[in-house]
Amino acid sequence: MRIEGISFLPASRKMSNADVLEEVRKNSAQRFEGDLDKALNYIKWMLDGTSIESRYWFADDERPLDLMVRACRDAMDQAECGPEDIDLLIYTGNCRGFIEPGDSYFVANALGMDRVDCFDVLDACMAWTRACDIAQSHFVSGRYKRALIVNAESYFVPGGVAYPSNFQLTNLRDIAYCFSAYCGGDGASATILSADDDNRWFFKYLSVKTGVDLCTIPLGGYEKRSPPSNKIGLNGIGAFTSFSSQVFNYSAYMEESLRLLTPYRDQIKMVFPHTGGSVPAYQKWADTCGFGDRMRYIFPQYGNVGSASIPAAIAVHASNGELQRGDRIGFWVGSSGMSFVASTFHF
Repeated sequence: MRIEGISFLPASRKMSNADVLEEVRKNSAQRFEGDLDKALNYIKWMLDGTSIESRYWFADDERPLDLMVRACRDAMDQAECGPEDIDLLIYTGNCRGFIEPGDSYFVANALGMDRVDCFDVLDACMAWTRACDIAQSHFVSGRYKRALIVNAESYFVPGGVAYPSNFQLTNLRDIAYCFSAYCGGDGASATILSADDDNRWFFKYLSVKTGVDLCTIPLGGYEKRSPPSNKIGLNGIGAFTSFSSQVFNYSAYMEESLRLLTPYRDQIKMVFPHTGGSVPAYQKWADTCGFGDRMRYIFPQYGNVGSASIPAAIAVHASNGELQRGDRIGFWVGSSGMSFVASTFHF
């Protein structure tokens, strides 16, 4: 399987750590019980510890659909193909506008792709990986020849899954399940894949279910579809809730996953991790596994862009010239559920 074109477009509103802290202050001032300045200083200390410097939010006049269309056009230009040359379109974003039908149908409609097969893949930050894996299986079967994988994360549009819900603190304890949102970023990515039997992507997954309730965006009626939990829905229905410090307790699985790339280590030029959080934590795990010198991070500049993490990293490094055609690269993702993946292929 070959990447013919890949594009990442961040949203336009650049947000510094100070900007995010101001949003917390603005939305919490009338409800916070205790010393809000102390809470903000604590959040600042945590943000500084992750190495994040900026992230991007959608401006009031921006639409995720428009950014996806632009990203798709850009990827098509790179692939030297048009909408009529795409057999399959898969939408993979954590953020979405519809449960029925899939967002993929609306993206296809906006691109004028009236005949393309399409569906959505829902698997949190692992969704782009799963979509690539599915596409490769379809290519092997001969069913499709070219696929477009597209997503747009829009956590911070008003009424979105993280804003303002995660910014309305009532006490210090709320930070435990709201902090992850302060590292998030909005943007769109598009990846065009084609069949290539000489470049099979290696995927290896690990999974554990004990942390199933640590990172969630619940829908109405979720209580009857899950075991009892006091961690779900704390920011409301349809809102993001993540106990990030507990998620990072699964470091053993992250390390075990990365070690699966050891047979390819000497061939791999760079490894892209999920933009899920703290660069020092990821680097420590990578050093332990012998991949420390291969790591490349976009988290400090773009924050956690969710399911767009890996295509964003590939697109950024391809555009700046560090990643060249033919280079073997790896990527490494941990996702809510909990699931973990290591993958490698030639770009």
